[in-house]
Amino acid sequence: MMMFTLTACGGGGEANQQEANNNEAVEQQQEEQQQEVELSPWLKTKTGQFYSQFKDGKMYMKYETEYEGMAMQMISATSGDKTYSETLIDGQSTGTSLMIGEDMYAIDHGSKMIVKMSLEANAQQMVDVMLDEEDVDPASVVNGTYTVDGKTYETEEWIMEDAKTILCFDGKDLAYMVGVYGEDEMILKVLEISDKVDDSLFELPEGYQMMEM
Repeated sequence: MMMFTLTACGGGGEANQQEANNNEAVEQQQEEQQQEVELSPWLKTKTGQFYSQFKDGKMYMKYETEYEGMAMQMISATSGDKTYSETLIDGQSTGTSLMIGEDMYAIDHGSKMIVKMSLEANAQQMVDVMLDEEDVDPASVVNGTYTVDGKTYETEEWIMEDAKTILCFDGKDLAYMVGVYGEDEMILKVLEISDKVDDSLFELPEGYQMMEM
């Protein structure tokens, strides 16, 4: 009786081991199949991988540049069909604009004046800080390098609206954006990027005079 019991136990152990091996083989096969799933051309680019993290269409970005010897910072935020932008020179706001649907609002806080204008076709896309697969042709991307302040970054170059945009990456992070318009070039240093957007940015201030054009 003792021998039978031990033999039976041993046989069960072999069966359990075989089942474990089978499960491991299935898991490995599934992992290999998942790795073989073909990524879209857009997601094969650093640009596509970067912007795809903003899945809800919300993005907040703060960046800086130098303009005529002055430090200029810009804040842009996007949420759906709404876009907020503000420019600060030497820390002072020079103006704010909102684009909501088909309308643009230029806000002057000094005079408490809002100028409302209708957007031209595709104007919203031109100022949107979000970039997606529909905006560019992934096959046209040009890879290279760009050096800023002694550090060299991997780059992806895109042509949009007859202008060239060079995105500089530090690993997977966007570090600089370079806009090239003819012979002019503007280097923007990225200070902050987030998928957290304060909805109050898209609210028109109360008590301001509205003028429509």
